[in-house]
Formats: sequence, structure tokens, C-alpha cells
Amino acid sequence: MIRDNKKLNNKKPKVFNRQGFTLAEVIVSIGIFTIIMAGSAGAFANAFKSYKGAKNINENLKNAQYAMNLMSKTFRTSSIKYSTSTVVVVYDYSQATACIRYVFTGTTLTKASSSAPESNCSNSPSPAFSAAIPMTSGSVTGEFNAISSAGDDSGPSSTRVGVITVVMNITNSGGGNSSSARIQSTSSLRDYTVSNVGIDPNNPPN
Repeated sequence: MIRDNKKLNNKKPKVFNRQGFTLAEVIVSIGIFTIIMAGSAGAFANAFKSYKGAKNINENLKNAQYAMNLMSKTFRTSSIKYSTSTVVVVYDYSQATACIRYVFTGTTLTKASSSAPESNCSNSPSPAFSAAIPMTSGSVTGEFNAISSAGDDSGPSSTRVGVITVVMNITNSGGGNSSSARIQSTSSLRDYTVSNVGIDPNNPPN
């Protein structure tokens, strides 16, 4: 029994020589981790901004395309009564409230209408235009390039079919990264009694 106790007492305790991290190593590790997390957060934020910007510009682009299609449909059955680079007034023969004005103002395209007869349809018709209503969303700028129809059904003048070109620039204004889109449309006017097309076969277009 005594002999067994001696054996137990002679056993050397195990000594663990593994060393822990030093303070400098801990600080460096935390610094590296912080840098990695900050970079990851920044990348995620940029990705989210890009997604948000693309979503906003896509929605605004859809609205602008819809507005452009409506204008093109109106232009085809109209005559130009007044135009500048930002304003166009037309008389639409297919509508009761036929005198219509489109305006690029600030960052919006607006529409106003009047029941004025064709002879009074201008930029200041009588009756006056109704309150302008926006046709687009987001930030939209643009311009018109309008060429009136012209002709002479009893003389040698050349006929000219009127056209209206519309250009829109759509930019993101609802947050997210900056992005933009540009669309354009050209509509030919069908006011053939003005342009003389198909009216006088002896006076064909040049």
C-alpha cells in the first residue's frame, strides 16, 4: 500500500506550455476584422444603392414612355399651333377638348387642354387652358422639335408633312446611385388638308 502511494507521489504533474495571444496580436486581429466588416458593409450598401437607383429609373422610364406614346397618338391627328423647344400647342381634330398644350417645366412634363376652337387655339387660347397636370414621374427634362405642315392645293408650292420630335432625359431622383435614360420619338402629322398630301394630284411633294 505504501509502495503504491510512493508511485502516485512520484508522478510529475503535466505542465502545459501553450502560450495565449499577446495584447498586440489581439489588437491586430480585431483591427483586421473591423476593416473586413467595414468593407463588406460598404459593398453591400453600394449594391443596395445601385439596385434602388435602377428600380427608380425603371419606374420613371415606364411612365415617360407611356406619356410619349400618348403624345404621339395625339400628334398624329393634330395640327401645330404654337411651338418652342419646351412648349408645343396642337389642335387635335379627334377630341372635343381639342386645344392641347404640352410643356417641359423644371423636371416634369405637363399637359393642359382647352375647348377653344381651332381659330383660337394658341399658347393663350380662349377659353384658357385648364390647370396643368403632370404626365411623368421622377426627374424628366426634354425638348420638342416641331415642324408645321405646309402646302398649297392650288399653286406650285411644295407640300410638307408636319412632324414633331420629342426627346426626354430621365434621371433618378428617388435615392440610390445616379443613373439616367434617354428616349426619343418622332410623329408625322396627318393634317393632310394643310400639307396638301393627297389633295391636289397636280402638286405632288418634291
